Amino acid sequence: MKRSVMFYSIVLTIILVLVFCDTFPDQQSISSKLIFKATISNTTNLKDTVLFTGIDIKWINLATGEIRFVDSFAISKIKKFHWIKCYQDTDSLFTATITSDIMSSIVNDLVLNLNSYDNHYYFGDGYPAWIDNLRDTNIRNQNKKNRDASWSRFIEQLKKEGRFKEEYFPM
Repeated sequence: MKRSVMFYSIVLTIILVLVFCDTFPDQQSISSKLIFKATISNTTNLKDTVLFTGIDIKWINLATGEIRFVDSFAISKIKKFHWIKCYQDTDSLFTATITSDIMSSIVNDLVLNLNSYDNHYYFGDGYPAWIDNLRDTNIRNQNKKNRDASWSRFIEQLKKEGRFKEEYFPM
């Protein structure tokens, strides 16, 4: 009697595992190849610390450049640094300068800007976003062209992980 109860218990457990295995998240959905490191220097990796990974990204909207995080912790953490470096596994993709709407300097390369109006971060090709200067516009265009391949890899990885929005969604 005890053996038959044990046998049926094992068979029932195996059946339940097989039936419900699709309801558990697979490794792809709970991991990310994207790693973002924060640094106080844009040239060395000596003091780089992992700030967040792709898991912490809810989505990125290509039309607006907005990056939304799963948890708001990232906003306060990012504010403490001047540069953020993006890696896909161990390959360096790009470095972005952390900016905010109260800066008075010009940055002509990729930025991650904190918008003080909505307290969200946005990727941009420079800061300030609007600039009426042919020299700076040309530098921004050249820098954007130089990072096209790595930016494409970044976007493709976001798409694979389901963290990408191509269309505009006003929030």
